[in-house]
Amino acid sequence: MVAIGVSNYKDSQYNLTYASKDANDIANLFFSHHQQYNRFTDALAQREKILAVKEKLLDTKVEDEVILFMAGHGLLDGNLDYYFATQDIDFNNPSARGLKYEELEGLLDGIPARKKLMLIDACHSGEVDKEDTKLIASAVSSSNVSTRGFTKKPQPVGMDNIFELMQELFADLRRGTGAMVISSASGVEFAFESADWKNGVFTYALIEGLKSGKCDTNKDKEVQISELKNYVFDRVSELTNGKQH
Repeated sequence: MVAIGVSNYKDSQYNLTYASKDANDIANLFFSHHQQYNRFTDALAQREKILAVKEKLLDTKVEDEVILFMAGHGLLDGNLDYYFATQDIDFNNPSARGLKYEELEGLLDGIPARKKLMLIDACHSGEVDKEDTKLIASAVSSSNVSTRGFTKKPQPVGMDNIFELMQELFADLRRGTGAMVISSASGVEFAFESADWKNGVFTYALIEGLKSGKCDTNKDKEVQISELKNYVFDRVSELTNGKQH
């Protein structure tokens, strides 16, 4: 288990409320089932520390299961390269300290473990005009709900381009590493978090489905990735009134 979550950024104007808690909650959920886990939250979530975990993943065995979980900001640079925002990222120059998608992919690539799952609870930032922002802000009735989005973006790009890029990235990851990927929001959406859930809605749905057993739809006491994906997809859409997928 590798759990990464950033709520408190070096540039505090981008701080989130529940991202580091998301990582801790996911790590705690799986801790009783997994012999090893690595947690990188807030100040520990820096690129060198995270990338160094590859050495531990190379020690896995073929029958091992590896889960890589991330919660925080996701953004694109001017070259349409996707980055997960580390704690000390420069939001105007994400390539300097951010984790490029290919680097996250590289953590899972070439390791002995054959069962690999990547979970991403992060917004895919892009160009959102005023009308889009109003639509997103009014999507959930509770006043406690906020988004994992931000208005100041490095060289914004079109939303359609982001969606296509993310589809290509996920497809490439599965072909290249054999990993399955479930992401919290499409390229045209923000990811929600709220005091009502005390988590990001994606993480909340993951934990709810696994703890309750509701995602085990065929009742065989094993949760397939397809069952988890279907449960989270339906639950996130329900909780956000269809504004996050």
